[in-house]
Order: sequence, then structure tokens, then C-alpha cells
Amino acid sequence: MEKNRKNTPSFGASPLQKAVFFLFALILVGCAGTKEIQGSRDPKELYDHAMTAYFEQKYDEAETGFKAIMEEFPLSPYSIEAQLILGDVCYAAEKYEDASSYYTNFIALHPTHQKASYALFQKGMSHFRDVLTIDRDQTATRKALFAFEDLVSSYPGSAYQAKARELIGFLRKRLAEREFYVARFYYKDKNYKGALARFRDILKNYPETGFTDSALYYIGESYERLGEKGLAKDAFSTLISNYPDSPYSGTAKGRLKES
Repeated sequence: MEKNRKNTPSFGASPLQKAVFFLFALILVGCAGTKEIQGSRDPKELYDHAMTAYFEQKYDEAETGFKAIMEEFPLSPYSIEAQLILGDVCYAAEKYEDASSYYTNFIALHPTHQKASYALFQKGMSHFRDVLTIDRDQTATRKALFAFEDLVSSYPGSAYQAKARELIGFLRKRLAEREFYVARFYYKDKNYKGALARFRDILKNYPETGFTDSALYYIGESYERLGEKGLAKDAFSTLISNYPDSPYSGTAKGRLKES
């Protein structure tokens, strides 16, 4: 009997085999659990939750939710909406640079979308919120201007056309004010050549902003101080002829009499 037991094959697993089977079982359970979790993530449910957070001004939570939709369900219609609303979330949170980036991406990916003109308008507004006073850098002013001009040219039937045109006028005037501010600084510092360049830029680039008469006056004054009498006379004469009611017109007449 003892001899027969020794020759009978054993069907019990070795300790090593048991360990391997145990690890394999854990892996299967883990995979099944992951699939179950992923399967329970519904894009509409995520979208609704993120929108609720947005309306409740929980902007960080909303941003996280919309990003999750884009990452987990990139082909879902909710992903397209999430791309746009992420811009709105950041705009509401006053993260204007991030908002501009989201709007820019949306326009680039969906230029014919029904909300593309809205995204472009909001891109302009994101930069508009960062516009500084005339003694500060005007990069945001130029970016906002470019966005609104792009809207006017690319989406002529947009409901945002009228407001975009209004803001274009404001921003162009702001840039003209900036040029005039710098030009006057050069003039007061007796850098007349630098002043002339800035005043001429106003005439060339911003003729409709209401600074033409003042620019002509200072162009004449700058030429006077550089000894260019003829050019100074031309500037003063143009000012008097085209802007007789300008507050600078009287002084310009006096300069012509002196010459």
C-alpha cells in the first residue's frame, strides 16, 4: 500500500502554483472592476454635473468635469460642448488667458459651428478684460482688436457684429491715445524725430479716432524745432484748412504769421 501511494500522481497544486493562481485572480478582478467603473461613467451625467457646478460658481469643479468629458469621451457630442464651455468657465473665474486659449482651440477645430462666432467674440472679450490704461503695455488691446476684426470679417451675419464694431472703435481709439501719449512724451523730452514718427503713425493708422488735428499741430511744432520751416508750414496749413474749429487752429495761425 505504501508503495502504491508513492506511485499515485498528486493533483494538488504546489505553493508556487497557488501563488500564481492567486495573482492571476487578482488581476482579473481588478480588470473587471475597472471596466465596471468606466462603464458607469456616462458623458451626459458628467456634463450635467459639470454644468451644475458651473451655475453654482464652483469653477474648479466644473473645469475638472468638462476636461474629463473631453479626455474620456472625445467623440461624444458633449465633448464639443465641453470645449466651448471650458472657455466660459475660465472667463467667469477671471482666468482670461486660459479662457482665450479654450475659445481659440474651439474656433480652430470647429470654424463652421453655429457657436463659432460666439467663441470668437468671447476670445476678444477675454483680451478686452486685460486692457490697461494708456501708460501701460497695450498687447491685450491689440489682441482684442484682432479678434473683433476677425469676427467682423469672418462671420458677417453674426449677432455679435454690432457689438464687435463698437468695441473695435473703442480699441482703435485706445491705441491712438497710447501713440499720442508716447509721442507727447518724446516731444516733451525734446526727442522731436521720435515724436514725429509717432504723430505720423497716428495720421496713417488711426485717422478716424479724433487725434488728427492735434497730431498735425505737434508735427508742425516738431518740424519747427528741427528747423524744417517749410514742413512745419505745411502741417499748420493742413490743420487750419481741414480743422478750422480745432482748438489748435488759432495757435497754428499764429505760427504761420511768425514764419
